[in-house]
Amino acid sequence: MISARRAALLAILLLAAALRAVGLGWGLRHPPHPDEGVFLDNVALMLRAGDLDHRYYQYPGLFFYLLYPLVWLLPLGDDPPGPAAYLAARALVAAFGVAACALAYRLGREVASVRVGLLAALLLAVSPVAVETAHMVRPDVVLQAFTLAALLALLRVGPRLEGDLLSGAALGLAGAVKFTAVFLVPSYLCRRTIVPGPRLRGALAAGAAALGVFVLASPYAALHVGDFVAGARAQVGYHYQERGLAPISYGRMVVFYLKVWPDALGVPAVLLCLAGLLPALRNWRVWVPFLLLPALGVAFVLAALGAEWLAGRRRWAFGLLAGLAAAVPLLGSLTYLRGGASPSTRDRALDAVEASAPWGSLVISSVERLGLDPSRLEVLELDGLGSGQRAQILEADFVVSADRDAPTVLAGLEKVMEAEPVNPWNGPRLTVWRVPPSARPARRALRLEPGWLSASENAAELPQAVDGRDDTWWRTEGVQRPGDWLQLTLPVPARIDRIELDVDGIGRLGARELKLLASADGVGFTEAATRPGRPRLDDQRVEGKTHSQVLLLTPPVAARAVRLVLTRPGAHRWGVAEMRVDERTRP
Repeated sequence: MISARRAALLAILLLAAALRAVGLGWGLRHPPHPDEGVFLDNVALMLRAGDLDHRYYQYPGLFFYLLYPLVWLLPLGDDPPGPAAYLAARALVAAFGVAACALAYRLGREVASVRVGLLAALLLAVSPVAVETAHMVRPDVVLQAFTLAALLALLRVGPRLEGDLLSGAALGLAGAVKFTAVFLVPSYLCRRTIVPGPRLRGALAAGAAALGVFVLASPYAALHVGDFVAGARAQVGYHYQERGLAPISYGRMVVFYLKVWPDALGVPAVLLCLAGLLPALRNWRVWVPFLLLPALGVAFVLAALGAEWLAGRRRWAFGLLAGLAAAVPLLGSLTYLRGGASPSTRDRALDAVEASAPWGSLVISSVERLGLDPSRLEVLELDGLGSGQRAQILEADFVVSADRDAPTVLAGLEKVMEAEPVNPWNGPRLTVWRVPPSARPARRALRLEPGWLSASENAAELPQAVDGRDDTWWRTEGVQRPGDWLQLTLPVPARIDRIELDVDGIGRLGARELKLLASADGVGFTEAATRPGRPRLDDQRVEGKTHSQVLLLTPPVAARAVRLVLTRPGAHRWGVAEMRVDERTRP
């Protein structure tokens, strides 16, 4: 018959699994966030190249190798990996999260008692930070499991050299997941110093074991050590220096990690951590090395130790403290899951656009990676919608906006739907708009004559840029060079607000980068402000729809001549199949 201890542990692990499994597929209708994509994309590169070079040296290689069989076994279809691979990768991370709970139990039991172990496992199981992170393809949860295993190995350090070898091996495995495992080194050195045993030989043995295991678990970090060091520096710069942690030091980074504890444990459990310091310092040979490590795994055990010390032999008091300590983070995790498991605002906005927008529609979105089908709709993503984007908005058929966007720039649009978030984890408030014909600028297409065109070279082909055909071209004689130009000179000035360069059929001949010069008299030119009216050529994938580059003049310019000038070199010739110019007929 199963014992009460085992039944309690099993219940905690099942709770941990349930909290990590619910909503595991959040966001998979949309292109993945780069923080997740970088891991699976590089595993796909490994598979494609047939090697074990993980290539992304901001992290060691072990996490990539753990993902490797999942990506290899799943039918990927076209690269990059699809939703099934991401779901499987998240499931692997979630499984490590459950394993970490079991390791927290073992650690608490070994340093204190069974009930300390059970409460430590429970606090980790319900931690909002742990639950949220376990829903992402990131190495942090895996690192937490390896860190707890390393702490257990640390307890074996003593008179025999085997403990040092085991501790070094565990440190090497943790370091092969993420470089921040270096925080385990002071803990090991402290443990090695304060317990009897072969101090120098033990430290050398542990260092050799750590280095050997690290090289075996992440060989390309050693083979490309310069790139790995540069990658680690880039990670430190992004995560710490840009968040005000400069200059970087061990003490400042410890404080940085300690600031996560209230979110991860809840205030009651943090207070129990403070209470746990008293019994921990009584057993200082065990706890001082742990307290040098700002890992959450230590915090969960310390809080459980504090609850046991405060409760003494009163089981009801321990149960009360445990229930209070676990209730606050559990409520936070349930709140997160309510947002993550419900259809997100991005999901609802996506549904509304797909239901409303006809084939070939242009959608302007200030929402990153919305996930609209690029073979059916064109999507132009903008980093916020302000007054400068008004011309682009009126060029579109539908617009997806967020709260941060200026309401004035959306004036005159018809609201299709508004997606209110369930909670902050459900996404921002999003609104889908239709651009009515009445809101569009009044303009007419100019009928262009071949004699109005001039160019930096190949004048003989200029008539082909205005002959109404997409299979004839004006092209530069060589590859694109900064300074190459194409000019339109009108008989009389016009208020020009839109220029389109058709590159249908051979998109590689599109201009790499253009600026527009305008002249009121056809002699003196000044640069005119423009914004793109369509996505980049590479993103124009609606089958059968003409590929083109659209320049919107913001504001419209009264000009007799306009000159398009290349500003960046390109690997191919510059070509225009058809040039179209519109003038504004009224404000």
